[in-house]
Amino acid sequence: MSTFKIFISLLIISYNLQAQPPAENITNKLNDYLVSAATAYKFNGVALVARKGEVLLHKAYGWKNIVDNTYIDTASIFPILSITKSFTAMVILKLQEENKLSVKDKVSKYLPDFPNGDKISIENLITHTSGLYNYTDDIGEEDSAIVNHPVARKRVLDIFYNKPLSYEPGQGFDYNNSGYYLAGMIIEKVSGKTWEQNIRDLIFDPLKMNSSGFDFNGLPEKEKVTGYQFLDAQKEKPYTFVDSTVSYSAGSIYSTTSDMYKWTQAIASRQILSKKSWEYAFKPHASDYGFGFRINNFFKKRYIKHSGGYPGFVSEFIYYPKEDVTIILLKNTGNYGEDLWPVTMGISCIVFGMPYDLWKRRTEIKLTNEQLREKEGRYGASKIKVSFKVTDDQLYEILSNGMEFPLLAESEDSFYLQNFNTTVQFKRNNEGIIDHVVIHEHGKDYELKKLKD
Repeated sequence: MSTFKIFISLLIISYNLQAQPPAENITNKLNDYLVSAATAYKFNGVALVARKGEVLLHKAYGWKNIVDNTYIDTASIFPILSITKSFTAMVILKLQEENKLSVKDKVSKYLPDFPNGDKISIENLITHTSGLYNYTDDIGEEDSAIVNHPVARKRVLDIFYNKPLSYEPGQGFDYNNSGYYLAGMIIEKVSGKTWEQNIRDLIFDPLKMNSSGFDFNGLPEKEKVTGYQFLDAQKEKPYTFVDSTVSYSAGSIYSTTSDMYKWTQAIASRQILSKKSWEYAFKPHASDYGFGFRINNFFKKRYIKHSGGYPGFVSEFIYYPKEDVTIILLKNTGNYGEDLWPVTMGISCIVFGMPYDLWKRRTEIKLTNEQLREKEGRYGASKIKVSFKVTDDQLYEILSNGMEFPLLAESEDSFYLQNFNTTVQFKRNNEGIIDHVVIHEHGKDYELKKLKD
């Protein structure tokens, strides 16, 4: 048996021993939940949860490096990926306070040769409303031999420099790394210092974020965690992180949960920037994106957050201002398109005393196309409406907003979502015909009847 499988077995034993009525203590509930997430291969990393200045849980779960037989601890260093954008945005606002730039300035003022620079403002760069081509769309697993090593800035710029705008600046929204790359260059232009030095001088040093930096790949192996694109019962695949010269001001910062908690405390107490600047940062400009942060609600509780992801690593921080609750998750497993929001939702529910579900290990089975197609149709109750449709032998759940989620089968009538802690149970009448469905999530059942076409 591999070391990894032994570890998972121990996790399962640990979890089963705790499978008793949950303790009233919120810390125990959080730990039980994260143990279940680790057992289900949904979390391998460090979690920090705090409320009103009190750390409720700060604990590590899982492997640092399987080959070396080392485990993660709470001081482990991870890339925070796109959470870097929040730091870049704050430096821009600080330079604005110092009258060195204005967010309304056009890119052409600082980068005169950049195409369409007279149309695009700094504000467009930070709020993902520039219309620029997103340079990371051209970077995939096949490029790892290149992007996992230092590259010249011109090589990155060449990817998007002459690409046409996808829309007029300010007239659309597309999450975009190119805008933040240019923002880093503008920071250097107006300050006379590197982007990295600006981050250190304005944020890291004042907040004593002494374990944070930029060149994750350059750290000694013993100081950093290994990233795994895949890490479950079937396979384990390490993945080298993208070089800091590629991700730059869009995603190159590394940190620890302790340092990130200092960052969220600064946000909570409005340090570094003026009250006016923070208010501007937390005002949505397009979609739910503010100035370097996402602003939205979870069960009507307003939050400020950002996340990040790249093969091998996933990051998440979220702050609920009214409740003064902070959740920080740093994970060293994951693939393209994965995030930590499903785990974050469960933690949020626990802290707020709401229903939640522990994670379970699930095994997919294959059904025939005929078995899948009998689930198709529209289902609804009250204001909830969903549809189910089969495409290329895959059953999808389609929400009223058009979002589609592939469903994996556990049995002929039971399905689950790959990344979310949600199950879908199709129910039959006395004639064996499916006439309703029960969707279970956040500790609750939602029963929807099949609607007539």
